[in-house]
Order: sequence, then C-alpha cells, then structure tokens
Amino acid sequence: MFNYKIKLIIAISLFFAQLISAYASVKVSINIDQPEHHLAKVALQFDKSNIEQVDFYLPTWRTGRYQTLNLANGIRDFNATDSQGNVLSWRKIDKHTWQVSGTKNKKVHLTYQVYANELAKRTRHIDDSHAFLDSSAVVMYSEASRDLEHTVQLLVPKLWRSFSGLEAGDNSHQFIASNYDQLIDSPIETGINEHHKFRVDNRLYELVIWGQGNYDSAKMVEDLQVLVKQSKHIWQDYPFKRYVFMVHATSGARGATEHVNSTIIQRSRFKFSTRKDYLSFIAVAAHEFVHTWNVKQYRPQGIVPYDYQQENYSNLLWLVEGSTSYLQYQLLLRGNLMTTDEFFTALAKRITAHMHKPGKTSQSVAQASFDAWISEGGDYGNNHSVNIYAEGFLASWLLDFDILTKTDLSKSYRNVHNQLYQQHRLPQSYEETDVLTILKQITASDYQVWWQDNIHGTANIDFSPLLAQAGLEMSYAKSSDDKSSKQSKVWTGLKTKQGTHGLVISAVEKDSPAWHAGLTTEDVIVAVDGLRMVEKDLVNRLTDFKAEQSIEITYFRRDKLATATIKLGSIAKNKLKIIPMKKATNKQKAFFKAWTGIDFPEKK
Repeated sequence: MFNYKIKLIIAISLFFAQLISAYASVKVSINIDQPEHHLAKVALQFDKSNIEQVDFYLPTWRTGRYQTLNLANGIRDFNATDSQGNVLSWRKIDKHTWQVSGTKNKKVHLTYQVYANELAKRTRHIDDSHAFLDSSAVVMYSEASRDLEHTVQLLVPKLWRSFSGLEAGDNSHQFIASNYDQLIDSPIETGINEHHKFRVDNRLYELVIWGQGNYDSAKMVEDLQVLVKQSKHIWQDYPFKRYVFMVHATSGARGATEHVNSTIIQRSRFKFSTRKDYLSFIAVAAHEFVHTWNVKQYRPQGIVPYDYQQENYSNLLWLVEGSTSYLQYQLLLRGNLMTTDEFFTALAKRITAHMHKPGKTSQSVAQASFDAWISEGGDYGNNHSVNIYAEGFLASWLLDFDILTKTDLSKSYRNVHNQLYQQHRLPQSYEETDVLTILKQITASDYQVWWQDNIHGTANIDFSPLLAQAGLEMSYAKSSDDKSSKQSKVWTGLKTKQGTHGLVISAVEKDSPAWHAGLTTEDVIVAVDGLRMVEKDLVNRLTDFKAEQSIEITYFRRDKLATATIKLGSIAKNKLKIIPMKKATNKQKAFFKAWTGIDFPEKK
C-alpha cells in the first residue's frame, strides 16, 4: 500500500510537471533603438530551471545553408540575472556557448547586444530602413527551452511594419513560435516596406518587398498567384495555411533561402525589369517554394532533427537541392511562367556546364552531399568536385526519365517526391533505402545497381539519346537554316581577369591545352607569341590562330618571367541549343508531355 501511494504521488507530480511545462514559454524582446548603428538589444526570459548550471547557445549555422558561420561574433554586453534582478555568474566556454551558474529553481533572464550588419548571408541586418532577423543569428536557446513556445516582441522605430511567417501575437510587432525550431526557420522582416496579400485555394499569401528597384510588384503578385497553384502537380496537399514571400531589392547581396512558411529572396535592385532578369527572379521563387515540401516537410536522415551546434551529414543533399532545382521547372512550365524556348535555353546551359566540369569524374553526388560543409568553389572546385545543385539536377533528370520509361509514362519523379512527403513527413526522416523502396513500389524494378552507378558512382551521361526520348536534339547552329553548325573556334581552357600588370589566370580547366602546358591560377599573362597583350581578355587575340597551332604564352609567376607553349584545341563556335526534332514521333511527343506537363512544341 505504501509503495502504491509513493507511485501515485510520483505520477501526480509528473502530471503537474508536464502540465506546467506545457504552459511554459520563452519571452523574447528585440529592441531596435539604434538602427543606424546596426544594433539591437535582446532580452530573453526563461522559465524556472531545475538544474544548477545551464548552457545557452547560439547556432553555428542556419537552416538552408550547409556551412558553419560565425553567428556568435556579433554578441556583446552579455548579462544574466534571475527574476529578482540578482546577478548570475557566467562564463563563455566556447565560441557559441554561454554557461550560466546558480540557476536552480530560478527563472533566468539574459540580455545582450547584437550587431547586425550582414545581409548577403541572410542572417541578420539592421539599418535605418529595416531589419531582417533570422533568429538563429539573434536568439539563444538551451536544451530545455528548445521545445517551448517563444513569444517575440519587437520594439522598432515608428512607421516600421513587421512581417513573418510566424503566427501573429497581441500587436503588429509580436510573433509566436511553437518552439525554437520554428522560430529560427521563420525570419522576420521589419521596416519601411511594400506589402501585398492574395488568396489562392483558401490559403493566404503575402509579398513583402524592402528596397527600391525596377521591379513591378503587381506583375510579381500576378505571377506568384499562378506559381503557387502548380504544386498540386507534385504533392497532394499543402503543409501551410499562410506563406510569405520576402524580397530584398538591394545592392551587394543576391541569393535566396527557403524557410518553413516563407522565403527570403535577395536581388540587385535593378535586376527585375528585363525578361531575362525577371525570369531569374520567378525561377528562384519557384525553387524556394518547392523547398516548402522538399526539406521543410521531408528531410533525409542526418539532418533530422537539426543539430545546430555542429555539421549535419547526409549523402542525400543532392536530392534536397538538386531535385528542387529540377522540380522548379515543373511549376514554371505548367504555369506558363516560362516558355519552352526559355526552358531549352536553361537546359542547354546546364548541359554545357556539365561538359566543362572535369570534377564530374572525381566526385559523386553522394560524396558532394556529404562534403557540402567543406565544399570549395573556384578552380579546384570545378576540376575536382561537383555541385549538389547542378549535378543533383542531372541525377534527378536521369531518374525521372528512367521512371517514365519503366512505367510507360504512367509515373514520374514527381511521384517519388509525393511519396516521400506522404510517408516520411517530419518528425520522421528518410534514408537511401527508403528512396529505393519507393522507386521499387512505383516501377516494380530494383534500383540498387542504378543507384550505385549514378549516385555513388560518377554518372557518364550521353545527352543525345536522353534528349531524343522527348523528341529533342542538340545543335550548335545559330538558326535552323545555319550552314555553319560545324564551325569551331580555338580553345585554351583558360579563364582570365584583368589585373594591374596583365591578364590574371582565374581558372584552368583540367586536361585542357592550358592545363597540359602547365599554366595555373594567378599566373599573369603579358604576351602571346612575343607581342604584348593589350586586350581585356584572350578572345580577340586568339582569333588570329587555328586549332592545332602552337602559341607561346609569356607570363609572370611569383614575379618571375616564364614562357609556356600551348597547342590550341577547339570547341564549338556557337552556344549549345536544345531544339525540337523536325520529325518527332507521337511516342516522343507523349514522352515530352509526360515529362513537362505541356504539349510538345512543334517546330515551325
């Protein structure tokens, strides 16, 4: 009987402890009182702690960017007190961890200053016109507080307006997150901005634009309304009731990041008006909208749950990013936001980049995924690595065509993503075996060998037969009646940029003529065949020569004059084009429609 009473008391105690924790929350105050100096004051109130020492963290990376960042470098004037104002001792134990002592049975209040003058990484930026706050770079957390509700109150200059994908609070500058994970995946834009609302399929969408530029916001709203309808061709439902498109029209920053209920898109303020620039914008919007499902609703094992204090490894980041790049065209084409010619141009550009990517034989997309945290760009990256976006796109394309073929056009790669969404939605995750299982369910075929060859191996893609399946072909002709399609131009494999004392080599393609001649980056070219280089690049000078000719390059390396002999190669004179076949069969046309969702473009 005694033991029963003890157990009952414990059970009741646990019940009330859970009841109290259910109503526990974290209060966040962000006071932007010196925006012109890029400063904010942050105050955090945590509920009573049951341990003597609490570690408070700022993440070392932010979602959507698989790279460690110095997010804690803008924190100053850190202080910790209890609810009575008594000072609590603390010490910083590493670059992103503040350890506070004497916390047992006390509510902990933290205050600190944040310096926010970083825009391009899309973490935190404050000036006299706005503040963009990704909370991973602003708000600290503890292990105990991560699952608690967070209420964020902004104190901002008069006339500023605040927006976020988060639920609104009691006033126009207050937001509520169900937990820390939602908080840091729902950035806040506050300031002087342009705001639009529209409804599609019973869901509220908002467009918030900060900055002046040559954009047409009415056109943006019109096309976003079309764009968001197209997701139904991939997934069966929506994971949100409200979604916010945030746009920065600015200078010195470009790129975009997906979030759980919003996206932030940064573009040069004068990169909206031409068709090329606007198409780039709407394509980015499509990419980030696809991410609302792919990675924000289903994620590979290794990044579920997020570990904010260290790298999160997965072999499937190509499926997260490259497949998103691939699926964005489904939205654009089906919504008539991109013409078939524009799609062919984009496809040709990707094929050309792959052809001049020596790294495709050195690294698989699975390896590139795992090593995304330490990926290198530039000359070394091009020659010895692949990109999870670009090569992930091609892996997705190969997989899509294989599925279409095996199912007689009844299934596609879209079905794979819908099944990942239906079967492996958060808090679950998926791994390679899950993708292989779905592929087998859809096609009744085993993909083990294909997977090893194309995902863990370095895929050898023959684009001509691949395109022919959809009634397309490659051409280097300027037009359909161009008789010079076989013309070529000389090629060295060099990329250069203007320097103070000559042309500085910025890249040398592996196994190119310049590579075999021993030239490398940072060499400074000063003469070709004994004549000083006066052109801004090599293009005009090389028109004086023919393929297979040898030329002498005079250059400086480490300030020492040297020479190298290049035996010139050749490449196609014109850019690659993807065009419809003149006599495409009905089977090819059906394949094209099953692939893109639109009718085959009959060649005129």
